[in-house]
Amino acid sequence: MGIKHFISAFFAAGGCFAQTDSLQDAYYEEFEGKLSVQAFSMSTINNFSLFYAAENIRVDVVPNSRTTIGGTAQYEFVSLSLGFTPIFLTDNKDNKDSKMNSLSLSLFPGRIMQRFDYIYQKGMSLETGDANIYLRELKSLKIGGSTSYMFNPNFSFKATAFQNAKQLKSAGTFAPTLSYYYTELNGKKVPDMGEKVYFIDVALAPAYYYNWVIAKNFLLSGGASLGAGFTTTVDDNTSTSFLVNGSLHLAPGYNGERWFGGLNMRVQFFDHGSGSNVQMNDAVGYGTFFIGYRFDAPPYFERARKRLEGKF
Repeated sequence: MGIKHFISAFFAAGGCFAQTDSLQDAYYEEFEGKLSVQAFSMSTINNFSLFYAAENIRVDVVPNSRTTIGGTAQYEFVSLSLGFTPIFLTDNKDNKDSKMNSLSLSLFPGRIMQRFDYIYQKGMSLETGDANIYLRELKSLKIGGSTSYMFNPNFSFKATAFQNAKQLKSAGTFAPTLSYYYTELNGKKVPDMGEKVYFIDVALAPAYYYNWVIAKNFLLSGGASLGAGFTTTVDDNTSTSFLVNGSLHLAPGYNGERWFGGLNMRVQFFDHGSGSNVQMNDAVGYGTFFIGYRFDAPPYFERARKRLEGKF
């Protein structure tokens, strides 16, 4: 990628909307009428750090490490992933009755990227200083998502996940992102704890993503965001405080006409301000290895797509 292409991509990301359709076609390719399926192995974890101001105690809440395997199906602008944690994997054998379930749904209508996440964890360790206590019945739940708008029409976010699009020329984009999550720590069944704390987070973050076409079928995608918002904490009382939200994304891989595969790594963190009896910071990490294949979608998929396009 020369300096000329880099400068062009940078100014395009800042809001240069004068590109023509032919230029868009030259920068990325859509695999229309294809159904993409992929198998993946994923490590997902939602860690917490709790600070009790009155007692001046910090406690790390760490779930058991689990490896999830599953599959993803993607057609046009819809992508759905389902995963489970099989007991036969080494990471999952010594699980002490812990559980981990996750689901994600991504939509790509036009320049919008819409993501929904669901993460459920059961069985977590409390770590503080030299102490480590495993609580079999301690649970966490995170439900929410994010909405992003890609300013540069030459950038394909679908290509970053190696789904039904392929970036042909390097391009980047500015992408403001609104995120919204409900997070719950539930210790009602834990002796001497018996309570539930939950947090509602809303944040707006400027983000930048770049797809670097290393070779004809090889891509390195990366991105980052950092923003702010508010969090509402509900425990013994209800309080609202300042929130810092950020994310990092890195995805190298191969993207051919039929076969595709690679790595997809994403980290998202929430830094909650004070204002409650309990101050919580949490981070969600995803590490995914995947391999997939595209084939011609069944005719009824195409008919359903045309009906939806007619409505919207």
